[in-house]
Amino acid sequence: MTPDTSAQEVYIRSPMRLRKLLLGLVLSLTAFVLALVLHTLSGAVVELRQGTEGLQSMETLRLLLSAAEMASRERGPANGVMGDDLPHDSDKLARLSEARRTTDAAFSAADKAVQSAPDDPAKLRAILSQAQSQLLQGRQSIDAVAAEPRRGRSPEQIRHAIAQMFEVIDDLTPATLRLTQVVQATYPKEANLLLAARVAADLREYAGRLGSHFTIALTKRERIEPEEYAAVEQLFGRIDQLHTTLLAHVQNVEGNERINQATAVMQSRYFGSAIPYIRAQLAAGLRDAAYSVDAAGFAKRYVPDMDSIVELRDVLIDEAVGHSRLEQTAARRAAYVVIFLATGTVLLLAGILLLLQYRLSRPLQGAIELILGVAHGLLDRPIPKPRYRDEVGDMLEAIAVLRNNSLARLELEKERQDLLARLKEQASTDFLTDLPNRRGFFELVESTYAMQHRQGLPISVALFDVDHFKRVNDNHGHGAGDVVLREIAQTCKTHLRSGDIVARFGGEEFLLLMPHCQLSAAVRKAEELRALIEQTVIELPDGQTLKVTASFGVDMCLPQDDTLHDVIKRCDEKLYLAKGGGRNQVV
Repeated sequence: MTPDTSAQEVYIRSPMRLRKLLLGLVLSLTAFVLALVLHTLSGAVVELRQGTEGLQSMETLRLLLSAAEMASRERGPANGVMGDDLPHDSDKLARLSEARRTTDAAFSAADKAVQSAPDDPAKLRAILSQAQSQLLQGRQSIDAVAAEPRRGRSPEQIRHAIAQMFEVIDDLTPATLRLTQVVQATYPKEANLLLAARVAADLREYAGRLGSHFTIALTKRERIEPEEYAAVEQLFGRIDQLHTTLLAHVQNVEGNERINQATAVMQSRYFGSAIPYIRAQLAAGLRDAAYSVDAAGFAKRYVPDMDSIVELRDVLIDEAVGHSRLEQTAARRAAYVVIFLATGTVLLLAGILLLLQYRLSRPLQGAIELILGVAHGLLDRPIPKPRYRDEVGDMLEAIAVLRNNSLARLELEKERQDLLARLKEQASTDFLTDLPNRRGFFELVESTYAMQHRQGLPISVALFDVDHFKRVNDNHGHGAGDVVLREIAQTCKTHLRSGDIVARFGGEEFLLLMPHCQLSAAVRKAEELRALIEQTVIELPDGQTLKVTASFGVDMCLPQDDTLHDVIKRCDEKLYLAKGGGRNQVV
């Protein structure tokens, strides 16, 4: 029985209405659930991404505020140097140098954060670059003022240098405002904390500007000018306004001990200590310019109390970051829950589908296909063992019996075919040399010769036999002759081209077909083979060794040669000439 390929078409056309119906229902339900899950999951992913970007923006905001603070803090030692006599005090110069290094490091950290900011990093970098450029200009103005003798430093020069340092903070303000808006949009619950932090940063800046307005008077050791007094009073009003706004935001945060403690420290140190101190210096400047400190001493006394404002700002940002991270963690957990539920739902639906397939659809469809397969000779499909005793199980057992009987018949047929193939091979192969015999040779070359001969391709033939082979048999026995023939056959197999065909033509004669080979090349190949045979030392069964030679007749197929027999006949004539000419040669 040979398998009928039409059975495969029957499989395709076989009715699977129940299976398709069940599969369609389950797939439809699965698609609906997956669509719902993907929609929910996409929302969770978007929320996670926005939350991550919001946290990144919050960290960038923190670094920008820190850079602004360092630039503002740098004004203290800068004012001290501008108010110092020449030559400058080395400690004051060291404090200014250290403050500048700290500011540069803060700007460098802010620049790295801005480069990867999720919201318009190019614009933020441009703002930061402008602020850095302004910072360099302010430092140059301060250094120019400090290089003059103290008496020669004009109020305009000092005021201009201080104003340029103020502009650094003004240049950074658009970036901090933009980041604050981005973070508030992502984490609206933290808007109050962020606004409070922004107000604290502004309060620190205006507190610093308030102190800078005393630099001229302290440097010149003169009374405070009316315009300076007006500017100072205006700053007092702005600081009071920011102070009130900051307290209002802080009061909206209930039960946060860190914020309450930091607020109390600010109230005590800055508004309880620094403000009265600066009021006293203002009174001295308005009265008789009898200041108790120089510009550097003023900064040393005033600036540390301003740190309490910075500490409150950092606590507010820390709380905002902490709350935002908690929200981010909750969003991530929600996404994990969605993924878990989606996976469980899909697995459940897959389990239902598998159960229906296993208990109902697959056994019926499998039984149909097995019956069709047995009917058409396709018996390679395994028959499943039924787990339940039902009609399908009984049918499968019956099909198994039919299949096994058919397999047994196919096995017998295969054995018969294998036996015929072996017999055919044995009839075409020389048992001694394992080369094709005369019949096998013509079967192999018949189609090759006909095709190449029609195409006009060169084909050469060599006929050769062992010289004095009868003498070998007479002197050493037929076993030695067999060894000689096998050795020559092995030499041919080893040294001939892959496309050449060599056969034992009869007795001690061998025939060699060389496709795509001109006569001159065939003669050279025959000569090489003759030399190899002559050089081969043959070991006989009795331990003796023996050398033999061979004579060759070579010719080329001519256009008029209808069959190989014509060229073989000419090769035989050439072989006869080689024998008559003394053997062991190629003619």
